[in-house]
Amino acid sequence: MIGARNQQGAAVDWWFIYKTPEHTGSPTNKGFDFLYFDPVAGTLALSPVGLDQDAQALHYTLMAIFDAPDTTGFVVYNDEHVDGKDNDDEKGHCKGILAFDKASDSALLLLHSTPRFPALHESTLPADEAIYGQTFICITLPDYRTANLIAAQMLCQQNPQILQESSRLPSTLEPDEPLAQLFHGSAIDESKEASTLHFSSRGGQPFTLIAKSRKWGEDFWLDLVSPALAADLVVETWRRGVVTPLQDQRSSDFDEDTLTLCFKLGPSLTYEWPYTKDHAKWAVSLKNASSVLPWVCVADINRMVSQEKRGGGSLCFQEPRLWQALKDAEATLHTPHP
Repeated sequence: MIGARNQQGAAVDWWFIYKTPEHTGSPTNKGFDFLYFDPVAGTLALSPVGLDQDAQALHYTLMAIFDAPDTTGFVVYNDEHVDGKDNDDEKGHCKGILAFDKASDSALLLLHSTPRFPALHESTLPADEAIYGQTFICITLPDYRTANLIAAQMLCQQNPQILQESSRLPSTLEPDEPLAQLFHGSAIDESKEASTLHFSSRGGQPFTLIAKSRKWGEDFWLDLVSPALAADLVVETWRRGVVTPLQDQRSSDFDEDTLTLCFKLGPSLTYEWPYTKDHAKWAVSLKNASSVLPWVCVADINRMVSQEKRGGGSLCFQEPRLWQALKDAEATLHTPHP
């Protein structure tokens, strides 16, 4: 069965990882210390091992995919190739893995923020990405059909750059299945309208996958995610260049940008870094007059004007404990909107 694996290598419904930047928390942190959350653990806590070691959830999950029988397929996508090939800037600014096994009717989705990752049969992050914070979310999908639904959305929205050097397509797939079309880059039909896909994990956690194509042409966070969730957001993404406004004419919602992250993990242990050291992409809802729901979004696209012409998406879900941990850690650039 294909699915997410936890910190001990056992099956888990879903997990979230926040990799810290190098030299945060401790001078010995080489950029592989990370915070881990899953619904069983229930708290966002520092992992006892780093992402440069094997005994942790990301390694267990990836190796279970890569070492699976040939009936298991996986489509790896990233806006930067692992092997240094030229990148197609018309493809989506999106990063992740769709893994699936038709015979066992199982699948998973791993969405993350790390460029040039992963190489085939490896779970190691590129060395130069240790500098920055990165986010990962992995969901055990309910069935093979859901993986095809996600692939179909990608064909008309994200249009990801497929890393065929890191992917595998089983011979059992029919040519007209969305997963096969996604792997080959065929049947791409980018829509001028964004889309929202609702599904649940195998364990029943509801998720909303919000996606847009490069043809949609508006700000992903302010003009799409906030209205879809009916919530103002605090957004943390890579910001290098012109950033979209806090409000605009298209949306009545209000989005703030995070200035600093500060995770207090004990009386004498704090991981703190500025947004300039963060390549992660996530948001939490602001509880105010417009919304009181604890939305968490983990994405692969930035809040920048340049990203209006790139496809990308975000997984959004309600998880009060993770929402609180992320909300407690962020310090915003602007005073909250009433």
